[in-house]
Amino acid sequence: MQKNLLLTLTAGLSLMLAGAPAQAQGAAKPQVVQVKLSEWSMGMEDTKVKGAVQFDVSNVGKFPHVLTIEGKIGGQAFVISSMLLKAGEATSMTVTLPAGTYNVYCPLPGHAARGMVGTLTIE
Repeated sequence: MQKNLLLTLTAGLSLMLAGAPAQAQGAAKPQVVQVKLSEWSMGMEDTKVKGAVQFDVSNVGKFPHVLTIEGKIGGQAFVISSMLLKAGEATSMTVTLPAGTYNVYCPLPGHAARGMVGTLTIE
């Protein structure tokens, strides 16, 4: 059951990334964070923001990379990941998370161990 909850929560959060409807009038625009993935850096090791965040992610390295955010909301674990980015590719993803601190890393084998880790703090 816990696995299903995680999948449901992950799917729900992923929907926010995949093109949620236009923001309601008067809603604050997301803060834009530039993320430049390379060997072996996230380009955003410790980032603090308020409210929604738009990650403009680019792979400026030679190897494929992924931006992953994980944490807990209401005691339930979640994971949000960008698509796999080959060298030179870019993507954008917008997330709205409650206040808290979340882990950010590249989940590809060996990448986090080499330094592709950081934290995202939502105030």
